[in-house]
Amino acid sequence: MTEHDLLRERVGALVGVPADHVTLFWRGRVALYAILRALGIGPGDEVIVPAFTCVAVPNAVLYTGATPIYVDIDEATYTVDPAAAAAAMSPRTRAVLAQNTFGLSADLDALAAVARPHGAFVIDDCTHGLGGTYKDRPNGAAAGAAFYSTQWSKPISTGLGGFAVTADPRLAIGVAAIERTAVEPRGRDRAVLAALLVARERIATPRVLRAGRAVYRVASRAGLVPGSSSGDELAGTAMPDAFLTQMGPLQARLAARRLSGLPARVAARRRMARHYSAWAAAHGRTPAYEPDATGHAFLRYPIRVRDRDAFVAEADRRGVLVGDWFHSPQYPIEGDLSPWAYRRGEHPVAERVVTEIVNLPTDPVQDGREARAIDALLDTWVDRIR
Repeated sequence: MTEHDLLRERVGALVGVPADHVTLFWRGRVALYAILRALGIGPGDEVIVPAFTCVAVPNAVLYTGATPIYVDIDEATYTVDPAAAAAAMSPRTRAVLAQNTFGLSADLDALAAVARPHGAFVIDDCTHGLGGTYKDRPNGAAAGAAFYSTQWSKPISTGLGGFAVTADPRLAIGVAAIERTAVEPRGRDRAVLAALLVARERIATPRVLRAGRAVYRVASRAGLVPGSSSGDELAGTAMPDAFLTQMGPLQARLAARRLSGLPARVAARRRMARHYSAWAAAHGRTPAYEPDATGHAFLRYPIRVRDRDAFVAEADRRGVLVGDWFHSPQYPIEGDLSPWAYRRGEHPVAERVVTEIVNLPTDPVQDGREARAIDALLDTWVDRIR
């Protein structure tokens, strides 16, 4: 059994689909693109996406020739507002993207009810949600198709990586056919990724990760190392060369091995989230929302602050690795969003949230020193936390 076959088997067992309904790609956004292509989505079609997401999502839609239609989010969950999705449906709507945000599933039943009369397909964006649940089922199991990420910040990390799943036999055949047309990772990219993974395993302290994050982002956008987003993806809407790339053997081997540790990793994140929520409740602030129907995976813990830039600067001074998802409606793009078909002023909740949102670390790499620094930061900033 190859590394890829083993990973397909283990992902299929986790989500509840046959192993041959699992397809593996270089990054999660490539898995989304493959699903869209397999659905036959292309020019003239529309795909509903949240107005609070990573630019990789509308890019995947645009690479098919279709048009992303942005909808506002629920202010409590930061996921797609089903009422906004209903208002955006048209005869051209082919799919609705149900983004897990910070690890929280969208309301899939409500979105399915919106999409069904129009013949639209609900795709569960589980790039933040691996290990969480929706109505006692693993995230990704309740939608027509789902895709996941195993990039650096995720509970199961292979540096880069992603996969797609579906319970639909016909769609599974279509996505698998697209996977077969994808190129293998370039030797240079595989070697650099392997070196980065080894380095991260050996020196993964909060201080080193914080110092290295900015350097890594600059290097990846310049094309010097394989990264979450290339410069081409951030500069425009044309699909970069070699975008459609398969998952490499090292990525598959690491993901298959680490998948068994997923429950423990998510449990550790949830314990950290409970600590933050207890702090918020004790100080009259607003804890992260957890609907009864979902098991929040807490990839990160969102909070809203006044003077966000000053908060981030203070966090950096104290040695806290605060996340900046999503400081723009199409993160990390700022300024003119029109190339991505986004019009400012039409999604008031998302555009208010992006001015205030930061997210706190929940990953087990934290040490006692960082945990104390986070508590001190929150105590100092308490009057400016919502």
